[in-house]
Amino acid sequence: MRIDDVSKEQLVKKIKALDRELSRFKDGDAKHIFTEGALIKSEAKAQAFMNATSDLAVLLNTKCVILEVNEAAIRRFDKNVTDVVGKNLFDLFPPEFKEFKRVYVDIVLQTKEPHSFQEEYKGRTFQVCIHPILNNDDEVERLAVFVSDYTKYRRNEELLYRYSQIFSTVQDPMCYIDRNYIFRTVNDAYLNIYKKSGKEIVGHPVAELLGKEFFEEKIKKNFKRCLKGQKVQQQEWFDFPDSSRRFMYMSYYPLFSKDNKSVTGVVLNSTDITKIKEMEEKLKLLSVTDPLTQIYNRMKFNETLTEEIKRVKRYKTPLSMIMLDIDHFKEINDTHGHDVGDKILVSLVNQVKNFIRETDIFSRWGGEEFMILLPLTTLEHAAILAERIRLEVMRHKFAVIGSLTCSFGVSEFLADDSVETFTKRVDNALYESKRNGKNRMTFM
Repeated sequence: MRIDDVSKEQLVKKIKALDRELSRFKDGDAKHIFTEGALIKSEAKAQAFMNATSDLAVLLNTKCVILEVNEAAIRRFDKNVTDVVGKNLFDLFPPEFKEFKRVYVDIVLQTKEPHSFQEEYKGRTFQVCIHPILNNDDEVERLAVFVSDYTKYRRNEELLYRYSQIFSTVQDPMCYIDRNYIFRTVNDAYLNIYKKSGKEIVGHPVAELLGKEFFEEKIKKNFKRCLKGQKVQQQEWFDFPDSSRRFMYMSYYPLFSKDNKSVTGVVLNSTDITKIKEMEEKLKLLSVTDPLTQIYNRMKFNETLTEEIKRVKRYKTPLSMIMLDIDHFKEINDTHGHDVGDKILVSLVNQVKNFIRETDIFSRWGGEEFMILLPLTTLEHAAILAERIRLEVMRHKFAVIGSLTCSFGVSEFLADDSVETFTKRVDNALYESKRNGKNRMTFM
């Protein structure tokens, strides 16, 4: 018989039954005939039941004299059986304990109901259960006492409470998820960010909260890696119930079993780094954007041109480029000042934007020079576009200065071109427009 298979209630019932059998035998009950062997067997069985539990078990009479003790009790008292049996239970404890605890015995004797309580003794915590054993007249004849050492349990309970308090004070959302992708523990920050109660999350699948598609695509693969013992980091945009969208940095930590041989689940810690991500994107945008006109700068244009040339060579599609320069811009700055010059540049950029596609790459090449990269566009169509822009700029009335003109160079990427030769050819086309009187478009 395994210790864990025997409960206190089962022990009490067995002791009661055996005790009644023994009482009837001793009283000479004519309805039951017992042999000496049967009695020995019954007594041995009672002792076996008492020894089947790791708890301290003692059988008392109503005067609290010890009738039987199990092996655990003998070890606890650090005495022999003969030193314990026949003695009053309370004589084994200090006087202050004796008088106070006798009250509990009186309660059981009067109510004929089991009574339990916890007691601190010599730095340890004990759970004491006193069960009455009734005779045929329904009177208390004996008492079965079980004492469990709850010290370790109590300490673990205190540690668990302490850790749960620490867990709840963490400002970042944290949760523990078992191997079946079920939430087992979440902290207050996790509940707050999802606007749900603990009952709505704990015990439920992760996919139920985050959405099945998102869980399968973004979470599950990292979770599986973590279950193999790996620590995993992930950055992802999340949509939350308050309609906010936040960029979360998530760390997956494997939680190992006590023997450190298997992973029982995953602790997931999430940190809201939305502001950092937004700042990062702003800095990235600033690094590729002209601060005055808010279009791409020369560095970004060159990066894009390189990628587009790779695409052209792979798919054999056309690619054209327009280079434009404001005529007599130095005179505008000298006459009206650089503030007016800056406003002219911004105004011109807004005019050009009206004629190009979202897929076209518009950038400031330097000073008053601009580039327009036109994917999937032939030389003929690029030249038509450049002429339309030239005419529109010439007709437009700019603040302070009135009208101005631009010169254009247009070219299409050739099979043996490089970034340098393609750019040089469109620059040469612009130079020809300037050399031939400005306010014109030249293609090569």
